[in-house]
Amino acid sequence: MKTHVVLFLLALGLSLALTPLVRHLATRWGVLDRPDRSRKIHDRPTPRLGGLAIYAAFLLALAGVFAVENEVARHLRAQMPQIAKLLLPSTLILLLGVYDDLRGADARIKFCVQSAAALVLYACGVQITRIWNPWGGTIELGLLSLPLTLLWLVGITNAFNLIDGLDGLSAGAALFATLTLLGAALFYQQPLLLLLTVALAGAIVGFLRYNFTPATIFLGDSGSLFLGFLLGALAIEGSQKSATAVAVAIPLVSFGVPIVDTLWALVRRALGRRPLFQGDLEHIHHMLLRRGLTRRQVVILLYAACAACGLFSLLFLNPQGKLMGGLLFILGVAVFFLIQSLGYPELQELLHSAGRALRQHRALAKNIHWRRIIVQVRQAESPDELRAALARLLELGDVEVAELRWEERPERRWVLSAPHGIASDDSLAVWSVRLPLMDGRGRKRGELRLQGPLGEGEPFESAHLLVLLQQALAEALDRLDSEDAQAAALLLTGSGLTAH
Repeated sequence: MKTHVVLFLLALGLSLALTPLVRHLATRWGVLDRPDRSRKIHDRPTPRLGGLAIYAAFLLALAGVFAVENEVARHLRAQMPQIAKLLLPSTLILLLGVYDDLRGADARIKFCVQSAAALVLYACGVQITRIWNPWGGTIELGLLSLPLTLLWLVGITNAFNLIDGLDGLSAGAALFATLTLLGAALFYQQPLLLLLTVALAGAIVGFLRYNFTPATIFLGDSGSLFLGFLLGALAIEGSQKSATAVAVAIPLVSFGVPIVDTLWALVRRALGRRPLFQGDLEHIHHMLLRRGLTRRQVVILLYAACAACGLFSLLFLNPQGKLMGGLLFILGVAVFFLIQSLGYPELQELLHSAGRALRQHRALAKNIHWRRIIVQVRQAESPDELRAALARLLELGDVEVAELRWEERPERRWVLSAPHGIASDDSLAVWSVRLPLMDGRGRKRGELRLQGPLGEGEPFESAHLLVLLQQALAEALDRLDSEDAQAAALLLTGSGLTAH
């Protein structure tokens, strides 16, 4: 343990010493991040290339372990091939970031180089081969292993890059993710992962001394891309070496803030039909600033969110089966309501559209019930069946009163009311329609009056159904009259009487 403490302090000291040097060189070479109101919110030109300081402090601290002769150093020497597998692709990503800081690289170049580095890592055996099943066990990925590994590495790399919009935010998020992986390495007794995370944590802490608001140097793409890729690779390496099925869920939750911010950025840009990789000022930290918080307050608040995600992910070290699935669901619901509270117009419109679709679905179901009732009215074989069919209108909630009048037939004058209707309450606004009922010769023979509460149902949106009901009811009544007349005639004929 002493070696690990010394390693952390060595990485911390090297980062504290190297960061001002990199800052001086970046200023001298003119590698500055200049204010841009359309995409950036800092006030003055600020040196970048901070990733070089973290990278150098991280590597030099690991190299310092070789200066001692103990069990930790021997293990590190034995694991050099595995370290090379992790660091070579990560170095390629660092160089991509340096090039972007110096010259600028478009999204296509970044994606191609990131994918190439991820393929190298996959070819070296660093692969996601299974994922955790919240209902027990794991799901073997098979052929999906390659695309999911690439998606994870490229996604996490860009997640830390996209969240780098405030002083110290991306580096702080990386620190909390590193500490979470460090805790998992201690629990699962993974010496190599422990060494790498200890050295990386020290390098990040030293850099934050100059990067926390007000920052005198930025991570730059060199730092955010390098940290994102390396942490994604370390997460895969840690889950591979663990026999616990839920180990793969720990990094997913611990990287929660960058992942949520990136996924939501892609969703809202897709909804607005904007370029997916075009920068904007609508990330979570930007929206918090619009709520009136200071930059320091936003960073501290998001640090707290990162810490909470890290602590929550450590619950997976000793999982309790389906309980963890329930906790993840609760976490997802909390994230949804937090994003909703930030006032994104895309989410507001999405919720509005979902509500409209739900109302349309309910209207569809209600219209189907109306059509079933219309069929029952048309097919009624007796006045009792007809009355029962009309009574079913009151079960839908739209209609509170159904009053039928059929001329010359007093027994077919019905007033049907819902048990707790509004007929006796004159204080409520109601709608009311009167449908004339015509016989087969086009003469008006009666009327159907329907009444219901305004706001509960909208019958006028389904006027075509009222017309169908009107026609079906008139046909049924006319038919029942004809059947009654025929029955009466047969009765008279059977009695030997003739009507004149």
